[in-house]
Amino acid sequence: MRASPQYHSCCSIKMVSLVKVLCAVVLVSCPSHVFASDINMKNHTEKAIQKAFTTSLQLETSNYSHSGRIFNGKNANIASYRYVVCLLENKSCECGASVITYYHALTAAHCVYPNPNISKFALYGGSASLSKGGIVFYLSKIVIHPLYNPKTNYYDVAILQVKKSLEGYKNIARIPLQDAEVPSNTLCYVAGWGYNLKTNPDNLQYATQLTVSQQQCSAAWPGSIMSANICTKQGTDGDLCNGDSGGPLVCKGKLTGVISFGGIPCDSSPPTVFAKVSAPTIRSFIKTYAGI
Repeated sequence: MRASPQYHSCCSIKMVSLVKVLCAVVLVSCPSHVFASDINMKNHTEKAIQKAFTTSLQLETSNYSHSGRIFNGKNANIASYRYVVCLLENKSCECGASVITYYHALTAAHCVYPNPNISKFALYGGSASLSKGGIVFYLSKIVIHPLYNPKTNYYDVAILQVKKSLEGYKNIARIPLQDAEVPSNTLCYVAGWGYNLKTNPDNLQYATQLTVSQQQCSAAWPGSIMSANICTKQGTDGDLCNGDSGGPLVCKGKLTGVISFGGIPCDSSPPTVFAKVSAPTIRSFIKTYAGI
C-alpha cells in the first residue's frame, strides 16, 4: 500500500495528502471524457484510490479531457525544474502550476473554476517528490482570466498569489515568460506528476513535445482553437494524453504554454492544446495581476 504523501508548510504545519489519480498515455487507450475535478481523493487508502480511478472512467462529459496525464515520462531532477509546483486542493495534488514571480504562479483556469476559494487551495514546491522535502505555500488571491470560457476553454489561465514569498528556497525559482513566436516543430517539454496505469509516481516526470502549426491544430480541433492557443504532439521522450492540467509547456527555456486539454481517446493522437502565454490577451492579464 502506498504511503500518504506528507507535506511540510512554510509555517511548519504538517499536512497529509494523497496524490490525485492521474491517468496518462503514450499511444495507448486513455479513459474517455475524464475531468480532473471529477476524481475525489478524500480517502487516504489504496482502496479509495482505485475506486476513484474506476469511477472516473465512467464519467461522460465531453470529447476532450482536462485530466493531468504524463505517461511514460522520465524522472525529473527538481534542480532542473524548480519553477514547477503542484496546486493542492483540499490537501490533494490536483493540477500543475509554474512560478512566474516570487509571489505568483500561473495555472489553468479550469483547475480553480468555478469556486476559486483560497482556503481550499495551496501550492506545494521545492521537491520532485510529493511525499517528502517540499513546502506548502498558502494563497492570498486567485484570479481567473476574465474572458475564460469553460465551454470553449478559451483563455484557460489563472494567477495564484501566495501569502509568503517563494524566494530564498533552494529548489524554487521563477521561469521567464515566452516573448516570441515559437515555430512549429520546435522541441519543447512538459513536466508534472502523472499516472502510468500501474502506479502513481511520487517523483516529478517530464516528457518532450513538438509544437505543431495553428492550421494543423485547428484541423484536429475544428472550432476549438484560437490565436491564444499553442499545440503540440508527441516528442522523443514519453507523451501526454492531455498533460498535467495547469502545468508548463517550456520552449527554449521559457514558459510558452499552460496545459489546457487534449484528445480522447488518446490513441487518436490529436494535438494537445495549451493556453499561449505570449498571446496579447493572456500576456496583458499576467502583467495586470502579476506585475511582469
